[in-house]
Amino acid sequence: MTTKAQTEADFRAELSALLKRYDAELSADDHYTGYPECGEDIRMTVTIPARYSCDGETLMEYTEIDLGRFQPFGKPA
Repeated sequence: MTTKAQTEADFRAELSALLKRYDAELSADDHYTGYPECGEDIRMTVTIPARYSCDGETLMEYTEIDLGRFQPFGKPA
């Protein structure tokens, strides 16, 4: 049986490897900062920088992936 700790370690290792492979950054921010809804709509985004050849040719475009939002339990998404 795989323990909770091992599952978490495996997941983190795979996520870390995927982010490293794309030189990506994972971020989460509160979309409604300063409003009464603060903390109720957390947006998660993966940002991948553009890649260029030595000649300045674009090999991969800058990419931003919206992973959606987190709604606290009991609230509709």
